[in-house]
Amino acid sequence: MEEEKFNARESQPTFTSTAATQPTAHDVVMEEATSEKDSKTITDSAVAVNEVNEVNDQRIVEEFQYLLEKSQQLFAGLRDLPPTGGRQWQPYFQRTFEVYTKVYNDLNIFYFISFYPFIFIFIFFTMKRVFTDVPTTFQLWKFQQQNRFVLENKNNYGLKRWEVGEIASKIGQLYYHYYLRTSETNYLHESYIFYEAIRERSYFKDVLDVKNPALMIKKLRYYARFIVVCLLLNKRDIVQKLLDELNSLVDDYIRMFKPVDSAEWSQVLTEIDAFLEAEKKLTPRSLEGQFLPIARRLQIERSPRLEKDGSLKLKLQEAILVGNYQNQTKFSELTLDMYHILQSLEREPAPPKSTQPKTPGVENSVGNERVLGKDDASTDEQSNNTPVDKSASRRINPHKYLLHRPTFSQLMVYISTAFKEINENSALLLYLSADGTKRVNTNSEHNLSNGYMGGVATSSRKPADKADGSDNSGLINCLHPNDLVPFTRKPLCIIVDSNNSTAFANFPKIFNQPFLCLMSPAEYPPSIPDTPRIGSLFTLFLHAPLLGFSFISNIECIDSENWKKCEELIAEAEAIIVDLLNLSNLDKSLKRFLQDDFLRQFLVRFVLCSALLKAHNSFQDEKHFPSSCPPLPYTLFDSPDLLAKLSQITREAQVESLYSFPMLVVEVNETEGNLSADGQ
Repeated sequence: MEEEKFNARESQPTFTSTAATQPTAHDVVMEEATSEKDSKTITDSAVAVNEVNEVNDQRIVEEFQYLLEKSQQLFAGLRDLPPTGGRQWQPYFQRTFEVYTKVYNDLNIFYFISFYPFIFIFIFFTMKRVFTDVPTTFQLWKFQQQNRFVLENKNNYGLKRWEVGEIASKIGQLYYHYYLRTSETNYLHESYIFYEAIRERSYFKDVLDVKNPALMIKKLRYYARFIVVCLLLNKRDIVQKLLDELNSLVDDYIRMFKPVDSAEWSQVLTEIDAFLEAEKKLTPRSLEGQFLPIARRLQIERSPRLEKDGSLKLKLQEAILVGNYQNQTKFSELTLDMYHILQSLEREPAPPKSTQPKTPGVENSVGNERVLGKDDASTDEQSNNTPVDKSASRRINPHKYLLHRPTFSQLMVYISTAFKEINENSALLLYLSADGTKRVNTNSEHNLSNGYMGGVATSSRKPADKADGSDNSGLINCLHPNDLVPFTRKPLCIIVDSNNSTAFANFPKIFNQPFLCLMSPAEYPPSIPDTPRIGSLFTLFLHAPLLGFSFISNIECIDSENWKKCEELIAEAEAIIVDLLNLSNLDKSLKRFLQDDFLRQFLVRFVLCSALLKAHNSFQDEKHFPSSCPPLPYTLFDSPDLLAKLSQITREAQVESLYSFPMLVVEVNETEGNLSADGQ
């Protein structure tokens, strides 16, 4: 406002005396005095404007420093939040989001707060309500663009680019942890967009020049987190680029600083490389050498609809994913099995309504415009592109807990908390990917009579005490089937992927609630390399049946058109299984699991896995096949329609020599015999 008054005053003409053509001495003196007075006024105005600008700049810097300190405190406090429980954590997350959001709002209002107090009050309460309902951080980037000149001025604050990158990295972490808390994949996309913006704009480019090891660690951690996000989004090409860059950065870090944690960062690189190599072994390539695409998340258009039978629809609400294989490949406390089953419990995110049809790069470019704060991006467009949309409630994913090598006590705490959260119309899924414990001695009648005869291993924080000459570690650090009986008071589904999965075969059903346990094969044929380093075959089938089929069929290269046809045939086989499940004489409580998209998908793929393994020539022994409790009707696995579709898949993939379909041959022979009799 002062600047406007000053400009208006500066543009006004200076009037002088014109009473005579020749000015008198009095006129000259008066004109000089007036000129000196105007000059003094202009100087005073300029000084006043500069003082106002300095005050405003100082207010911006002080508020910016306050918000940064507060955001760091709140961000550190997120680590102290309990990992279990309902939505007690959500208000804290929202306050943290608001601090980052408030930067833009607060730092711009100083320019007009003293002149438009009523407008400020209205905007303040309006924006406060919006930020409480929808946590968004895009205004922070707009603030960085509009106020960068003030903050980068060394006389004011001296903002560095790596500081901007650090703020953006924390926002990306917020979105990632919000994804972990909510299981909504749109937040994962938002995290990716912020991480990608940091890399594209090279915010951490000059960190090496500073020669500060703490800043270098921030950059390395940013890369590690970015790789995790890209892995979960299956952006394999970007992961490889990030890994190459991280390798170079770790080499520079070790060479320049000779740190004590050099072995830890080398281990991180080894884990990422092993993780990627394992995934490469599981995914066939096209004839051109490209990795073939595969659907890893639940796709809404492929989710079959069931007829209503009058019962309340069951919904999977909580899922606990346990990874406790000692030798299985992992990265960032995420084993291969956990990585596969995690994506199977998520719906494929729908593209934003404001974008065009989903094509490579389109969705990301729209997101970058939104995050990088392009000038042509309006506030309405930003709000429409936030990760929370009206359709979120229709495609919400079950909440997941990811537990890597938990102790027995930790596991029981998570199971108890999840059990508390669900109601009678919700289900709990417990996924166990773990080594089997050594069976207890059969002479121990007490253990056998009480059902504690071994199960799957949990982690131990200290070595077993063998002072008494006996090894009780397998018995103590073990999740026995009977440990889970109290939690069958509500609908419970258990998936056990272990070499001792059959310990859960005779699971007691006491409370007459829906219960289902899917168990992996206890052993695999020698010709099938189901080693822990590449993940479990059973989990792979539950995650992506086509990948499991390719693995047992030793398919490393296949034509893209044949692969696409196999995808279509797998989808048709799954639809056949759904119809068979609906028509079969299943227990009513078991049929309730078919009402949930995710549980139905696991059950369908369990049947598909069993049918394919039974048809494979290398699988002969009963321990080579998966099982369930309660057992499913054999008619599901021997259905002629299903076997005919599976036979068609093997022919399309040109691996029919590895499979035999005796039931299908019998049906064909009987049909031909009937036709011959009719002809006679």
